[in-house]
Amino acid sequence: MIGCGVASLLACAPGASHAQSAVTLYGIIDTGVEYVTNIGAKGSSGVHVPTLTASLPSLWGIRGKEDLGGGLSTVFVLESGFAPGQGSLNQGGRLFGRQAYVGLSGRWGTLTLGRQYSQIFWATLVGDTLAPNIYAAADLDPYLTQPRVDNSIVYTFTSSGLTVSAMYSFGRDAVDSAPAGGCAGQSPTDWRACKAMSAMVKYDAGRWGVGAAVDRNYGGGGTGSPLPSSSQTDTRALIDGYVKLGSATLGTGFIHRINHGVQSPTAVDVTSNYWWIGGSYLVRPDIALDAQFGHITFSSSASGGSVIAARAMYFLSKRTSVYVTAGRVFNQRNAAFSIDGGVLPPASTPLPGRDQTGALVGIRHMF
Repeated sequence: MIGCGVASLLACAPGASHAQSAVTLYGIIDTGVEYVTNIGAKGSSGVHVPTLTASLPSLWGIRGKEDLGGGLSTVFVLESGFAPGQGSLNQGGRLFGRQAYVGLSGRWGTLTLGRQYSQIFWATLVGDTLAPNIYAAADLDPYLTQPRVDNSIVYTFTSSGLTVSAMYSFGRDAVDSAPAGGCAGQSPTDWRACKAMSAMVKYDAGRWGVGAAVDRNYGGGGTGSPLPSSSQTDTRALIDGYVKLGSATLGTGFIHRINHGVQSPTAVDVTSNYWWIGGSYLVRPDIALDAQFGHITFSSSASGGSVIAARAMYFLSKRTSVYVTAGRVFNQRNAAFSIDGGVLPPASTPLPGRDQTGALVGIRHMF
């Protein structure tokens, strides 16, 4: 490489004249105006622009692939999330907070390294017909729409509709705050601290599909974290599926969670069961309707709740659509779930035991 300047680095790279590469720029801009009831101690109502998600989260990214020959390719993704209302970065202000990875892909599968999704995210998509819509059953477990992990290795193999994958993180989420579930990242002294692992298997037959996943996070976030010690774990096991009936799609799922962390001064080692059912119907090529119901229960206290959500979308073109969506959360006496999945908590959180309603009118463009 002696004599190669920065501008000519690619030209001087071995085999550059033979490799074929493709880079794609893509993105989503999705926002609107929403109305939410029963916010905070006063039970007030608010009108604002969401920051985290609308019908989909706003993002832009770069995806690339280079053919190295012999069935081997290099792949990479850099993906950034942002809030259209302010033009600011999401995911704790990270430039590529959604995804940032590079790897190799061949007939044996794909191996990637970087900041990536837990495998429970991809498994949840099999049977979740509405999330990451701002109002959805996933409001009862917001982790499912954003389980990203730093310093991770992912292996994926796909063949004839079957996908098997596994992920291991050497230390997750060093940027997030402790109350938000953040951890210290990679620890040189504690082999368990802030580690994460997950695995998934799914099968997609086109007209129906099923998925299953296991996700485990180890503690080590210290004081103020839901998992202060590395000996504590938070584990979810998921099974879900979908079926298509003409122009309709029905989806359902179930998650069993064992959380050894601290939820409150009186609630430790909590087991929960969460299930949802939903459907989508394409009325005609330019109109889609979606609806979903979810329910969660906890073993230790009356901290469960239910969510019902719906959306109607009109496609102005293949890339642009307008929509209206609404939802309501029903909290048990000790629960304070928020219907508003579009802002960071506790911005729209109600008092325990109070129900909450949200509605949003928005527009989405994809490029």
